[in-house]
Amino acid sequence: MNNDAQHPWFKPVWRRALMVAIPAAVAGWDAYHGNFGWTLLFGALAVYAVYTFFIVWNRDKPEDPGDTGE
Repeated sequence: MNNDAQHPWFKPVWRRALMVAIPAAVAGWDAYHGNFGWTLLFGALAVYAVYTFFIVWNRDKPEDPGDTGE
């Protein structure tokens, strides 16, 4: 199975943190404005991103020399 979350582009911590912060900020914005359906959707996305990028992130994955980033 191809796991795009393990792509080398996500190796810097700031990129993974940004992928968590954006949906969390949208969830906060929607909660502030009373759009609770969108709050649940983007909040769940933020929680999934935390799980994917920080809890099960494989730090020791070897680099694939043939990977061109495409």
